[in-house]
Amino acid sequence: MHLLMLGAWPELAERLVGLPARVTLIQPPGVATAREAAWAHRYVELDYHDHDKAMEIAERIHQADPVDAVVSFRELALPALAAVAARLGVRSISGPVETLPRNKNAVRKLLNAGGCRVVKHRVCESADDLAAFAAECGHSVVVKPSVAYVMGGAHGVAGPEDVAPAWRHVTAATEEEILAEERLIGPEFSVEVRSVDGEHEVVMVTGKQHTGMPYFIEVGHVVPAAIGADDHAAIVRETVLALTAAGHETGPSHVEVILTEDGPAIVEINRRLAGDRIWELIQLATGRDLMTEVLLDAAGAPHSPTHRPAGGAAIAYLVADAERRVADELPVDAANSVDGLIRVKVTAQPSSIARTPDAPHSRLGYVMTVAETGEAAAEAAERAKELVLQQLFAH
Repeated sequence: MHLLMLGAWPELAERLVGLPARVTLIQPPGVATAREAAWAHRYVELDYHDHDKAMEIAERIHQADPVDAVVSFRELALPALAAVAARLGVRSISGPVETLPRNKNAVRKLLNAGGCRVVKHRVCESADDLAAFAAECGHSVVVKPSVAYVMGGAHGVAGPEDVAPAWRHVTAATEEEILAEERLIGPEFSVEVRSVDGEHEVVMVTGKQHTGMPYFIEVGHVVPAAIGADDHAAIVRETVLALTAAGHETGPSHVEVILTEDGPAIVEINRRLAGDRIWELIQLATGRDLMTEVLLDAAGAPHSPTHRPAGGAAIAYLVADAERRVADELPVDAANSVDGLIRVKVTAQPSSIARTPDAPHSRLGYVMTVAETGEAAAEAAERAKELVLQQLFAH
């Protein structure tokens, strides 16, 4: 078995060791360490965002050592995955490549047609288009880039005065198509799914916290989500229905859901492993290593997931609630007294000016905790976060 992998962050690359397959790993220049290069059977340094070059190199590799599948679990690599898999005529993981368009408007049409809860949406070409759609929806909409690989850019509208700033914000994030959708109201979750040949296993329903209007920046995740059995079952049903409607068959997916008064509604489908270290929270809480599992699935290797009594885990992101100056010394040890603390990571620069986040990259770091339940882990993460923030902005 020969897998051609487009992109892998270090934690995924290290799981290539012992995998029952040869892996050719293609990484952009300057990304990999010497260890990552050593973990692959063959390592190629190439900017795979250049699709023509990626297809040329992939064909050379395929001629010398036939490729059985093209693999990627990174958001930004998925367009290259589709191009390379189609050129070589082999399967892709995530796959199949001809389904689930990268355009969120096209995906929304598939979901609405496939029996999912209908979400009103419209492609907007101008601020006037957005204003008209917002008025139709009672001025309760979210506007965002329609291309899935654009990170950030979402902006909520709650009144006519929000239309102009929302349009400026989203058009600053992308030159691509702009999508407006009715704003779904209710608690937000993500569903982490492992799919093999059309069989969808829901591994975890994750609880989420965000900053709310206008940017909805995610600032916390907890596994498992604190949710009743009936709501959990409804979220699972809607997720599986959505994946089926979109044609997703193989590979991991990260499906975002809001539980409205009318039941769960799909926000987005992402054909990849969850970001924000949710995969690590799942491993801490359940023992399941989703990275290894999806690689074994890609290699066609039979395996039995690890099962042990489930606990809980949480991550809380550090954000500023106003413009603040960061301390000269970063508080890496501030939360050591919190039971269940796994890690504190501060990404803010000493003595810099921090502002309220308007995109994921403007978060200042995170704390991660583990406990017997998700609720207990979330409470510990909040305590740890507050301790770190007190010192991060201490003057």
